[in-house]
This record gives sequence, structure tokens and C-alpha cells, in this order.
Amino acid sequence: MSSRESKSGRRRGRVLALGAGATAVAGAVGWALQHRAVSRSAATAEEMSAEGLSMPDDLRHHFVETADGGRIHVVERGQGPALVLLHGIMLSSALWVHQLRDLADHHRVIAIDLRGHGQSLSGSAGSGIEILAADVRTVLEALAVEDGVLVGHSMGGMVALQLVTDLPAAELHRGVAGIVLTSTTAGPFATLPGWAGVVRMTGPVTARALLIGERFGAKALPSRDLRWWLVRLGFGADAPAAQVRFVEAMHRATSSGTLAELIPSLASFDLSSKLGSIEVPVLVVVGSHDKLTAPRLARRMADALGEAQLVELPRCGHMPMLERRHEFSRLVDEFTAKIS
Repeated sequence: MSSRESKSGRRRGRVLALGAGATAVAGAVGWALQHRAVSRSAATAEEMSAEGLSMPDDLRHHFVETADGGRIHVVERGQGPALVLLHGIMLSSALWVHQLRDLADHHRVIAIDLRGHGQSLSGSAGSGIEILAADVRTVLEALAVEDGVLVGHSMGGMVALQLVTDLPAAELHRGVAGIVLTSTTAGPFATLPGWAGVVRMTGPVTARALLIGERFGAKALPSRDLRWWLVRLGFGADAPAAQVRFVEAMHRATSSGTLAELIPSLASFDLSSKLGSIEVPVLVVVGSHDKLTAPRLARRMADALGEAQLVELPRCGHMPMLERRHEFSRLVDEFTAKIS
């Protein structure tokens, strides 16, 4: 390669990195502005009650300490084979409100607030998919979970995949009987040359932009803008408004600092090469109208897993546990019964 070609390649790389950084900053600030704006919109108690979006009164609460000084909040209900529910980013254990009711008659339903979400606190190690997976491992040990089924949604699905690839074989087969991967992907999000380097460069910029946006963001955007964004990107066409407001409330309760810490880990997440080595049964669930993790990603993941069962829910978006409550709960129940 000539000196001129080398300089040209370096120049293109800098332009790509700067462009990606600018895009990340703009997107982060936009998210933060919308995050602030939506605080003026809240679902009424009547709407939540009508949609069944209130947590059961008889939940058992646990607080599990992590090695780095964090504290993980866990709710539990029911008796039987364990289901361990892992929510997506900017959500909480409340996402599983329906499953805590639907499945507790025959299962020990355990829903975890991942660190930085809900009532869980981060420790000195910060956040990242590997750290979240280590937290779940700590919870499984603390609650003496054996032969549990991990049910991971979106980022929670990535955490579940990270955990089963990190666990030693003996511990995996003792603690985990199967996985339900919902509206998620094993990565990669992008296959562009040099993507990992771009993520490393733009991640800190994005984090700073989110924090600045939250601190100084204007309140000019009406709450309907974020509601539109959530309905179009997070839900299918048939989702009731109360479900959207329910998710908005979870977003509002989570700091943008949590999102900022997780962005680099999410953007670089890639366990696609390890899917073939996963030895526990897997159910993959995706909505046909999921615009956040497209059905093609679920199909690619199921193909790589080999023996995985794939279910695509028509007209469903990114939130099948809410949008298709009964069908989703039935799928989890039947999968658990089949692998028991």
C-alpha cells in the first residue's frame, strides 16, 4: 500500500469515527430530551387496573449483595420449577407483572431488577452484560435455584446467553434447565469493518451526551412524541395505550446514567460464535412486528442454536409478555413442562 493510500485510509477511518460519534451524540441527546419530556405523562390508576398492570400483593422480596458492593432486588411468587425472569434495558421486574400472576400456580417465579434498574443498586464495577450476568449467577446461588429456566427479554436475553456461556458445565447443568430468549439477539448488531473500534471511541461520548442531556435538556418536546416513538418502535399496532404508559413509567424510573453505562457493552455484544456450544434447550420468541430486534435476528439465532424452538407471534411488537400475555405465558409453561 502506498503512503498516499495509507493516509487516505486513515482519513476515511477518522471520518467514519467522527460521523458515528456525531450520530451517537445526537441520538443520545434526543433520547434524554424525550426521557425528560415523558415525565409529564403518567398512566392513571384506573387505566393500570383495567389492564391488570399492578403487581401482586403477596410478592416475596429479596435483596442480594454483590461482590462489588451492589444490591440486587428480587421479587418471588409461587412454588414449583423455577422461572428466572430478566427484563430489558430501562425496564424492571415490573415488566413481568402478568407472568407473576399467570405462572405462579405451578412455578416458582423469580423476577430480578438488574443492577441500575428498579430497586437494584450498582456496585463499584459499574455495568455491562458480563457484570449483569455475574449478578444473576449470584442471585441463583443466594436463592438456591436449581434446574431453573431463564426467561430473558431484549437485554435480559443477552444476559441469559452470557450467563450460560460463562458458567462451568457442572454449574450450568445444575442451575439452568433451559432458556427462553424473547425479543433479543446474540449479536452482532453491525458487521462493518472496524465496528468494535468505533464503539470504543463513541461509547464514552454517548455516555457524556446522555448525562448532559438529562441535566440540561429542554422540555420542549411534548410527551406525545415519546409515546409515538414507543408505540411505533416498542409495540405492535394492537397494544393498548395503558401498556405504553406502563413502559414509559419504567423508563422514567431508570436514570439515563444506567443507559450510558450499558451502551458500549450492548453495541459490542456478540456471542454468535458460541451459540452452537449451548447445551441446554432453548425457546426463541419474537413478534412479527418487532422493530427493535427484528424477526430475522431471532431466526438467525435459532438457526445457529440448532435445536431451538422458534415461535413468531403475528402482529406483536417488542413486548410479547404484555401484548400477548396469555399466549406468551402458555409458551413458557409448555416449554418448561417439555424439558422437565
